[in-house]
Amino acid sequence: MLLDLLAELPVVEPYRDSDVDRSRNYQLALDPKFPFQIRLLSYSAAVLSNPLRFNWHERLEILVPVAGHGSFRMGEREFDFVPGDIIVVDNLKLHGPVSYRGPKRLLATITFLPDLISNPLSYPCDSTYLSPFYSRSSQLDPRVRTTDKASADICAAIVNMLHSYLDEAAAVELRRAGCKVYLLQVLHCLSLHFGMTGRPAGDYESNRRESFQFGRLYEYLQENYADRITVSRAASMLALSDYQFMKFFRRATGMTFVTYLTRLRLAHAHRLLAETDLSIADIAAEVGFSDQSYFDRRFRQQYGHSPRDLRASAGSFK
Repeated sequence: MLLDLLAELPVVEPYRDSDVDRSRNYQLALDPKFPFQIRLLSYSAAVLSNPLRFNWHERLEILVPVAGHGSFRMGEREFDFVPGDIIVVDNLKLHGPVSYRGPKRLLATITFLPDLISNPLSYPCDSTYLSPFYSRSSQLDPRVRTTDKASADICAAIVNMLHSYLDEAAAVELRRAGCKVYLLQVLHCLSLHFGMTGRPAGDYESNRRESFQFGRLYEYLQENYADRITVSRAASMLALSDYQFMKFFRRATGMTFVTYLTRLRLAHAHRLLAETDLSIADIAAEVGFSDQSYFDRRFRQQYGHSPRDLRASAGSFK
């Protein structure tokens, strides 16, 4: 019933990488009076081929695959998903589908700002609703599978939430009240499923500080990717030791700093090859590769074809 109802959401939005800013922050405008939204996203093959499609954001998010199956990455972790799974996103880690197979690739998102649930004027107990996001061990499986005991109760609460969300005949404030009460029920069930007993209020402030670091670093890399940027230089920007930085970066992105920087340079080279008449040697130098043969080799490893093959297939510049 849940998947049928989600599939009937009135708007199916294509996931667009253009909605992600230079710092890889996926910003979404939410109503400040009720920062909550349910969306149904479709994923194209072109989006899935982009090695830098992963994003992060400050809002909290629960995902429900509706059609198609594949694998999903959050930071260092990668796991499979099928329709009906419920995924609690670690929002400050780079995340997104690694692969997505099927004639339809639809993913429902339930997204909201944490202040909707717990804020400085809330009672202390309200912060426990956020424990699935802020107090979950990195070793715990972030999915609730369809075979898990909690799945039925969570799905029933989401169904009720959808009925409130889609009930255009009801007054706006009544619809919002329904969405919030069923969201609280979902979060309570998730806390029980994950065995949460910690209090996340302090973790929330820590996450806000991390989000500032994320944005600052990713934006710097987007603007200066062609420069010689060492681990020590990047670490000093965040006031971390090299060791602390490498752990922080891998935990957040699922890859080493050098690998991420190399993929970023290759992605820009891919765009320049397709959109400009610059020579391959000039493009390699412009994105930060001093050795063209090394550039050719890494490009082929990343995309499965050489820079020359890409230019030929573009049909514009030889």
